[in-house]
Amino acid sequence: MARRRPGGVGLDATYHDGAWREGEFWFDEGAADRAVAFFNTYLCFTKGEWAGRPFVLEDWQADEIVRPLFGWKRGDGTRRYRRCYVWVPRKNGKTELAAGIGLLVLIGDGEEGGEVYAIASHKDQAKIVFNQATAMVGKSTNLSEDLETFKTSIYCPQLNAGFKPLSGKAEGKHGLNPSGMIGDEVHEWTSGELYQYVHDGMSSRRQPLEFIISTAGKKGTYAEEVWDECQKILDGTLDDPETLVVIYAADPDDDWTLEKTWRKANPNLGVSKKLDAMKAEARRARQLPRLVNHFLNYQLNVWTEQAVKWLPIDALDDNGRAFGWDHCAGPVVWSALEERLRHKRCFGGLDLSSTTDLSALVWWFPVQDGLDVPVVLARFFKPEALIVTHARNDKLPYDRWVREGALAATPGNVIDYAFIQEQIYRDAERFRIAHLGSRNLEAGQGGLAIDRWNATETAVKLQQEGLPVVLFGQGFASMNAPAKDLERLVIDNGFHHGGHPVLRQHARVVAVETSPAGDIKPSKAKSTERIDGIAALCMALGISLGDKGGAGESFWETMGMKALAG
Repeated sequence: MARRRPGGVGLDATYHDGAWREGEFWFDEGAADRAVAFFNTYLCFTKGEWAGRPFVLEDWQADEIVRPLFGWKRGDGTRRYRRCYVWVPRKNGKTELAAGIGLLVLIGDGEEGGEVYAIASHKDQAKIVFNQATAMVGKSTNLSEDLETFKTSIYCPQLNAGFKPLSGKAEGKHGLNPSGMIGDEVHEWTSGELYQYVHDGMSSRRQPLEFIISTAGKKGTYAEEVWDECQKILDGTLDDPETLVVIYAADPDDDWTLEKTWRKANPNLGVSKKLDAMKAEARRARQLPRLVNHFLNYQLNVWTEQAVKWLPIDALDDNGRAFGWDHCAGPVVWSALEERLRHKRCFGGLDLSSTTDLSALVWWFPVQDGLDVPVVLARFFKPEALIVTHARNDKLPYDRWVREGALAATPGNVIDYAFIQEQIYRDAERFRIAHLGSRNLEAGQGGLAIDRWNATETAVKLQQEGLPVVLFGQGFASMNAPAKDLERLVIDNGFHHGGHPVLRQHARVVAVETSPAGDIKPSKAKSTERIDGIAALCMALGISLGDKGGAGESFWETMGMKALAG
């Protein structure tokens, strides 16, 4: 169901002299009919199964958007609405609708020297609506007689009017005098500077029109500010009779897994948007928590936080197969893994905390002789004097974990880096830390990865003692590949971790951030609690991705015992 500012004939409207009137505005049935007829008379679809068919508007497009937008008039006969926001999930035909409205404004208004712009934050995005309009002109015999299409413009010689894509910053775009604007995917805009610049340039036009389309996005962005403005127009907090707002969306409390919720948010479900595809997307989101927010944003038009819960803990796929973190424990409990892994080849990740927080050392043992699946061995460290206080403040059983041996209490009230270094040296005696050939801290080829943020000194000390150390970044470029590998392994139940309680806690609460390109990384800032164990595991996985397998040489064989004995 759409939530919109009334744009059709309102309850307080009256019929007089052949037209509906509502206060200072009146509804021109003929103008509304002609606007709807423009689509099926002059335009056709250009893609997929609909290509070549006349663009017959769906009822919701005609009655909720086109008819009120072009039918309601002011006393002087110009359009009432100068701005229209349409918030609807993906694949509901909003791009085609926007392209059609852009062409209708270009030639239907008869505006001499008209300028219609498709704007977006990026060039490629701005060209999506424009390219759709160009394709429509090419398939329309009537329009192709009156309009000329070029790579970056559609030109109407009779009116000396044009339709162009526009993107980037406002600077350098002086002299624009827009009569129409199509704004695409507001959720991707970093700011409203370009929009405001184009908007300001419309002030001299007789009846300019802004048509802005988008899905929901992330909270805390510019787009959420626009959404909030739309909500205030809808509820009457803002008195804005010039803006038509149309929203198709699920409510935040709706069950996103139900088909009735999908239909509530997607007016074209079963038409341009296929139900089978929707089911498949929902299935993926049920199995992989980090995709839930993506589903909510783009399939249901629900706003979400920047970071999302990441790893499934205990889930079932469509075939009833159980998977998730808890199903990766394996047959050997975490406390017995160390002895089983003695002399096995491994890669490490070290996430050193600030002076008072938790630090994590995680070893990743790939498949090798004696290991049919990869195994994870995790170690955690916390200042002894802070165990009780932090257990109370964080509501986590640090004291019990210390008694069980899952957490090492380092001496004093600040983290003892020397204590952790000694543990690494002892592990180097037990295990075969892989050495991939480089001794450069920045080369990414060592066997122990360390977060470069606050551990350069520790890394240098370890390397001076002969350990194959590499500094490892925490951005998308470094963390995306290992994070996606860990995600795959959890879904496939593809490794064993022994059920380590601290590592499980970190897996349970870790959140992930997603870049515009679809890259992911664990987010310490967005996670509700400490996630150092998962960060360290991702680093260990990250350096292991360059491993060619086989027994390989340990650093003992490469550097010799003397390097450590010093």
